[in-house]
Amino acid sequence: MKPTTTPVFVSPVRPQFCQSRLIHGSTGCAAGAQWPCLPTAQDVQSKSLPGSRGGIPKKVWGYRLFFIVLCNWLTCSTAYAGNPVIGPTAIETAQPNTPLVANSGVKTDASGAISILDQNDVVKMYASITAPQFDGCKLSNHNAAPSMVAIRPDHFQMGSPNSEADRYSDEGPQHQVTIPRPFALSRCEITVGQFKQFIKDTGYQTSAETDGIGCYIWNPNKSKWEPQAENNWKNPGFAQTDEHPVVCVSWQDSQRYVQWLSQRTGVLYRLPTEAEWEYAARAGSQIARYFGDASQCEYANGLGLEAKGIAAKDWKLANCSDNVVYTAPVGSFKPNAFGLYDMLGNVYEWTLDCWHENYGGTPPEDGSAWLEADKGDCSRRVVRGGSWFDDPQNLRSASRIRFNSDVALNNAGFRVARAL
Repeated sequence: MKPTTTPVFVSPVRPQFCQSRLIHGSTGCAAGAQWPCLPTAQDVQSKSLPGSRGGIPKKVWGYRLFFIVLCNWLTCSTAYAGNPVIGPTAIETAQPNTPLVANSGVKTDASGAISILDQNDVVKMYASITAPQFDGCKLSNHNAAPSMVAIRPDHFQMGSPNSEADRYSDEGPQHQVTIPRPFALSRCEITVGQFKQFIKDTGYQTSAETDGIGCYIWNPNKSKWEPQAENNWKNPGFAQTDEHPVVCVSWQDSQRYVQWLSQRTGVLYRLPTEAEWEYAARAGSQIARYFGDASQCEYANGLGLEAKGIAAKDWKLANCSDNVVYTAPVGSFKPNAFGLYDMLGNVYEWTLDCWHENYGGTPPEDGSAWLEADKGDCSRRVVRGGSWFDDPQNLRSASRIRFNSDVALNNAGFRVARAL
């Protein structure tokens, strides 16, 4: 990688992107980094977000769950009757990795109403993975709500141990997190086709279409990221179909999408928290990557031998080829043990959490979003999972980075979550 002295980039260098981690503020830029150093978002982020579950007393939760179930039962068959193309999503179930917890399962009836299962039903549901009954991420109707996977409650170790190869200091200290309640996560990243329906219904214009900056795209001739005013989700700088993950969308854009989806379905959708994302990505594993020693190119769209045409000479590539230089249609690679696709690679995924430099201080222990506490920077949000532009070092379950909430890049998208 050739170092740059252009003041719009910041350090320190991250070799897997020939990129940097963004630093606080819009100053302190230095040579050799590749991620844009952007001003903070003009919009002040709220202290609480729709769908955030932190701070709910246990005594209150039972009443809240009852009313959620009742509300879903009453509204799902009638909400938005004038817009029948979208309805609440049927929920698949994920494979367990520890003994089951009574009443931890969920199911939906034909109308999408949620009900609690007894222990016998939970055992039956979690006894078999549903992936063989589902044809990957192929969508016969992009107007449908995203297919979801129910994720069971459990404990896990968040972050990477000091012994993990290629780790960064912001991945520690490793700490235990309890996911106290089941939640659902979209089986696949939100697609161009799904995002297109949102735009059609609302007339919304994304950050890249309105800020005069456009979407940041990788310029292989200059070996750096550059904003291009003409590039946005409809034209990200490479060819896409409705089956590809939408990119060039900011955190703010993703918030507008989940608000629309919630209104159209009568069910509260949101982005996953950083803890929920890592728990779901690991799918019961505590190793660096959920696919273990298997070939990266079977499970993740990252930098492989196919990327030599866009890579600098000193980039580290996976010793395999996934035959995709940019984004791949969602579900093109093998899923993890929870039946989730593209949790590593393809595109970075926005989360709810504000950026913290590491897990020092008092990160939430209940899987909720870590917002402004302990000097959290809510003008920048955590993104997870790596992308088509990442080498193996960044395609790890604990790897994390941050983007400004109003920035759009052609390797960043999102998936959605639901509280259950």
